Amino acid sequence: MALLRDRSGSTTDGEGLEVLLMTRPATSTFAPQAEVFPGGAVDPADVDPHWSELSAGLELQLEVEPRLLVAAVRETFEECGVLLARDRGGQPCPPHLVAELAPLRQLLQNGHPEEFLPGLRRAGLRPGWEDLGFCAHWVTPEGLPRIFDTRFFAAALPEGQEPSQDDLGELDSMRWVSPAAVLEEAAQGRTLLLPPTRAVMEQLADHQTVAAALQAALSAKVQRVQPKLEEITADRYPGLDPKVIRRSGGGRTA
Repeated sequence: MALLRDRSGSTTDGEGLEVLLMTRPATSTFAPQAEVFPGGAVDPADVDPHWSELSAGLELQLEVEPRLLVAAVRETFEECGVLLARDRGGQPCPPHLVAELAPLRQLLQNGHPEEFLPGLRRAGLRPGWEDLGFCAHWVTPEGLPRIFDTRFFAAALPEGQEPSQDDLGELDSMRWVSPAAVLEEAAQGRTLLLPPTRAVMEQLADHQTVAAALQAALSAKVQRVQPKLEEITADRYPGLDPKVIRRSGGGRTA
């Protein structure tokens, strides 16, 4: 999930949008020290038919399976504490309620994704699916130890919410950064962006506001991309060590 916010004109970089990036630990077996979006894998609990009851009456513009939307919202809450949810009346989840749901986040972190649905129900909430924009679909190259079929979404940081790191040490740090700035860092070899992350950043760099970026995501036709292994080169993706792709053997889901 690419979480976005509009940057204040009072900063030295001026106005524009920023995206939240999280750094994977150096000890990680997958993409060590890469900067990534909050995300993870679809769980069997995300396919629970009762999720459809919460989306009844919604006209979703995204041409993706509901389980992917559930996973995207759940993993975002688990990894950075930002809850993309609305109440039964369609109003955004108030920040104080997000704080009260800290125990639910802990349950998710401890391996209980099946608690997400009943937890939201008790709070009178549902996922804010209509707030998500579908911006990319990547599949890792054939020939790797593991193949991941990965969708990327974008959403505005809800008003009054701030991201926070998880308690499991799965991520070293997080920061808000402009797409143009992090692309320059990657080109200079000062940060590691995997090809899908870089591609999403290039899309976001074309827009000055969160509203414009999300509108583009909602109106664009997303194409499935599966590069060939030999195409993952440092020349094509500046700042990326091709051995990282071959060693990690995959990507993140949802």
